[in-house]
Amino acid sequence: MFDELADLLAREPETQVEADGEGLQITSRHTLTRVEAASVDGIGDDIGERFDSVVVRTELRGNLAMPSSPRIRSHRLNVASAVGAIQAPRPGARREMVIGSRICVDREVPWHPTGRDLVRLAVTEAGATRVDETRAVARHLERAGIGVWRNGVQSIAGVEPDRWRVVRRAPDALTAQPLGGPELRGVTVSLTVGSRSPAGRGLHYILRLPRTFTDADELAAACDALNTQEMLAATGSPHIGAWSATEEGGCRYQISVPARLGRRLQDLPRQLLEGSGGRATAAMQLSWANF
Repeated sequence: MFDELADLLAREPETQVEADGEGLQITSRHTLTRVEAASVDGIGDDIGERFDSVVVRTELRGNLAMPSSPRIRSHRLNVASAVGAIQAPRPGARREMVIGSRICVDREVPWHPTGRDLVRLAVTEAGATRVDETRAVARHLERAGIGVWRNGVQSIAGVEPDRWRVVRRAPDALTAQPLGGPELRGVTVSLTVGSRSPAGRGLHYILRLPRTFTDADELAAACDALNTQEMLAATGSPHIGAWSATEEGGCRYQISVPARLGRRLQDLPRQLLEGSGGRATAAMQLSWANF
């Protein structure tokens, strides 16, 4: 698996890939990334089980690395994150800005073709919205990606028993409610194809929880805890986004993927929607139990 990832990542421009006994180290102009295997806990119906996963941790290099408080992470930095979540510092770790993602192998999505390309996405796009750099984009790839994802969103069924119910639909977007139990009441998911995202033109996914917090520090701590849980547990959907605070005092999970990658990740809209119920259930179990 790591040989395959090394080959994929080595094709990226201005990227150096080194393998060692624990995984891969990828160096680019603005980032230093570790890709390693990990075993993560199941939650919900999967409590007591362990799942193989690939964990991606990216540090922004040079003067882009900085300490940040829970409020800055939840109200500013992760709000603008496209791929990956800026993590709370681990005990004893240096206080750099670390962006994390986690993809379970052949559990949340099939490794071929989706899983390996989600790892590639996490490596190449983590921190992209933090760097003021214009990336050359082949317009035909962007147009093709938008078309692929638009067709994917339009083909999603209005109701999938025990999975979701679409409550609003437009040519380039839909809003759905995850199904599966009373704990999911009030949870909403939106999928949008177009330009309304931190990544620019592409696919934008947002999951919103119904609970709100009156204390800003408690809200920030909840967002930090949710991002930590996503790194350590198999929630039922790949962790390639970030939990952040909404203006209304709630928590939302967002992912923004550039349109040029649409043909590489054709099934991503449906895969994200399918995993929404598990992610929301895991998030609310944590927030209700600890906050």
